[in-house]
Amino acid sequence: MIRSLFTAFLMLGIATCAFARATISGKIKDDATGESIPAVAVIVEGTNRGAAANVEGFFSIPNLEPGDYRLRFSSLGYEPLTKAVSINGDDQHFEVRLRETALSGQEVTIIAEREEPEYAPKVAQIEVTPRELAKLPQLAEPDLFRALQATAGILPANDFSAELNIWGGSGDQNLILLNGINVYKPTHLGGLFSIFNMDAIKDVKLVKGGFNAQYGGRLSAVVDVADREGNRNKMEGKVGLSLLSSTALLEGPLPHGSWLVAGRRTYIDGATKLFKEIGLVEDDFPYYFYDFNAKLTRDFANGDRISPSGYWGDDILKISAPTGDRLRLTWGNRTFSLPFVHIFSPKIYTHTTVAGSKFYGRQRFESADSWFEWNNQIDDFTVESDVTYYANARNTFNAGVEGKFFKSYLEGVTPNYLFGRNEYNGDLMSLYLSDDYRLTDKWTFTPGLRYEHYSLTEGNEVLPRIAARRDLGPGRYISGAWGLYTQYLQQMRVGEDFASLFDSYAALSDRFGIGRAQHYAVSFVDDSLGQFKFSAGAYYKNFQNVVQLDLQNSIEDGDSDLEDFVRVGKGYAYGMDATIGGGWGRYEFSLGYAWGRSRRIFDDFEGFKAIDEGRTFPAYFDRQHSTNLFVSRKIRNRASLETRLNYQSGLPYTKALGAYSPGLGLPAHFFQPGPQYGERFTPYVRLDVAYRLKYEWNWCTFAPYIEVINILGRKNAFLQQLDLTTNPVGYDIVGQLPFLPTIGFTAEF
Repeated sequence: MIRSLFTAFLMLGIATCAFARATISGKIKDDATGESIPAVAVIVEGTNRGAAANVEGFFSIPNLEPGDYRLRFSSLGYEPLTKAVSINGDDQHFEVRLRETALSGQEVTIIAEREEPEYAPKVAQIEVTPRELAKLPQLAEPDLFRALQATAGILPANDFSAELNIWGGSGDQNLILLNGINVYKPTHLGGLFSIFNMDAIKDVKLVKGGFNAQYGGRLSAVVDVADREGNRNKMEGKVGLSLLSSTALLEGPLPHGSWLVAGRRTYIDGATKLFKEIGLVEDDFPYYFYDFNAKLTRDFANGDRISPSGYWGDDILKISAPTGDRLRLTWGNRTFSLPFVHIFSPKIYTHTTVAGSKFYGRQRFESADSWFEWNNQIDDFTVESDVTYYANARNTFNAGVEGKFFKSYLEGVTPNYLFGRNEYNGDLMSLYLSDDYRLTDKWTFTPGLRYEHYSLTEGNEVLPRIAARRDLGPGRYISGAWGLYTQYLQQMRVGEDFASLFDSYAALSDRFGIGRAQHYAVSFVDDSLGQFKFSAGAYYKNFQNVVQLDLQNSIEDGDSDLEDFVRVGKGYAYGMDATIGGGWGRYEFSLGYAWGRSRRIFDDFEGFKAIDEGRTFPAYFDRQHSTNLFVSRKIRNRASLETRLNYQSGLPYTKALGAYSPGLGLPAHFFQPGPQYGERFTPYVRLDVAYRLKYEWNWCTFAPYIEVINILGRKNAFLQQLDLTTNPVGYDIVGQLPFLPTIGFTAEF
């Protein structure tokens, strides 16, 4: 079947080549730094032809008849550029350089009129730049995941989590990529911050659902992050300091290329120790994390490029109590990526990557007479290659192959009992084909097919996907998508805790079956409203073989295999969202609203009793309503005042119906739970405010800021702390982030 489909695509491409005229292609770069610019709109004026640059800044417009043309290049944050080109039957390839828009103290339009030259369907797809993300008020420093949480349809689990729950899916059901390689645990401090250094990011692509055949291995959504390449023209640097952490970045040119290094370290450990010594706090918090990114880029004369990169990050927490109890936690990620871009011709673009990813977690709890240790590790080695063939004005073919070789283990150990050490060694082989087919000037279809072979189950999966787009007018379109998706490694979540340090990844074996999902998604975009843009989307997703680790389960046969402590269920999610944003004068705003439900079902499974007798219950992150309002006002020449208001339905929780004693005259120690997540806390409301300044000198840009998180001081409920000595059971509410001011600065030189 795969061979037949590939042959059909190839024959169609050969047939259409017979009518080819000439192809215009090129690379688009930043004039100041020499870095490639992704997602630039390229329009052939006076025609319905156009393209959009890919993440490497490459574009191609095939089959242009001989004649004189004017190409218009535009991208948010850059001055539009028009270039005259004459076609005489020969292909042309050239380099284009765009200059950043100079923003002065005068009134400016923040969101410019956008045009849609790319005819491939875009279903719930957002491409954002670090410049846009950094505008939102953050917790002490800009963070990618926390900025994305301000997007309609994306829910945080709570204030202490940077996890992305996108269109009804859980965080581990998202495909998180850094320079093309999977990142398995992309957060620090149990989820408080993401691992991505905002200073090092070039491009972020977010797909909420219905993603195309290029992406696989996850059930819900895609976050595809590409690092910057470094300044090719001169050496530059940037440092940042806040109450929480410090950051630094250096970049500069190499012969025919560039380099970039970036680092970040928190100093909560040192700061809280100092505060304890001077009597400001009672206890210190001996925790810190660090990140390090590095990237080299070598350009070749024909547009080829090789860009090795790496990431190294660790979290370390060591706590000792006067009683002798000790807690030792370390976890981290390592990645490397060696991508090679080769342009065979103006019509054929290839991207080949050799990459590796490692996640490890070590948790050890010690008391005076016992200890418990939990260990998890994943090693992933991947080789993949993608090719894009710009066949003609109506067809752009995409194909790729991927081989992923992994090994992982998961174990729980006590002095007297081994929960088990489950080791998995396997591979995942994938092949995909798709065609962006422009049927008419108004209609575009993208049929796609993904084939996967998973060695642990010896299963073969054929996953069809299709998307369609209907252009309704300049800047207005509606698109829809349907597809089947699979997942082979999944996070084992422990119990009902909202932020569990035990959450770990394990490979799905024959016993459970692989995770499966089906998506229905539709999106509408209207960019014809002058200074404003409106977008909306709706979705339905169902999930099969959702797993959960339950260490409290009693296994009758006493087997210590960890798989005996894993229950399997299913779920579904549906909802809709809408966003309107834009700017006028000195103001910029964005208003987003989302309505949705995410449900889970766990029936009886191999010794596990059904949760709530198999009834449907909300996922731990479920919210029915969520609203985000962001407003920014530019003040004079160098200042801005920013506010963000967030409203959400309250978190779900399980009510304790009553307490009981194990007997022998002991006090109440257990409680009888009510329906799973059957109750909700009061609605969540948080208002954040930030004031930023910017001073520029010849050699340095200095930007101090002050932010206040939760300026209203509202106690938003996080979880309940039970009091089993009362009847009915009493509880206290543990709040989320309190009123929290912070100051900091960045300096670029």
